[in-house]
Amino acid sequence: MPHQRELATAAALALPRFVSATVRFHTAVAEQLGVTPAELHCLQLVHSGATDSPTELARLLGMTTGAFTRMLDRMERARLVERAPDPADRRRLRVRALPDRLGELTDLYAPLAQRFGERLATFDRRQLTALVAFLTDGETAADQATSQVGEATGQPPETPREIRS
Repeated sequence: MPHQRELATAAALALPRFVSATVRFHTAVAEQLGVTPAELHCLQLVHSGATDSPTELARLLGMTTGAFTRMLDRMERARLVERAPDPADRRRLRVRALPDRLGELTDLYAPLAQRFGERLATFDRRQLTALVAFLTDGETAADQATSQVGEATGQPPETPREIRS
């Protein structure tokens, strides 16, 4: 059995390959749907319930509100989302995923989701706890690194972690 240091090195080398593979997968799904990867990411954020606020979506995607508005226009034309009045404040808008194409999206993600589900089912409680902790810590580290990149250019972006707090 490999030593801990060897396993840590193997994990560190596997992580960028995993991220690259998921980026390729998301790009392929976006192409199949006829949208950009950013539009797909936006659809996932809305559909997952992360937020339905146009301003927050723009921040989560690292876009200006003007660029986000243009993207939202394209997404509406593609029948992916709609703008709807906020029931709590009719001066505000909310973004809602339309059911028209969610079935298509679900079908495209189903094989990968099934594979991940099968693999996760083989993990014990300790392994799942470690995996969740690693992914959560990784998200925080990536958000902090994103801020540092922005600070180096003099324009620190707001990270998703800052928006959620």
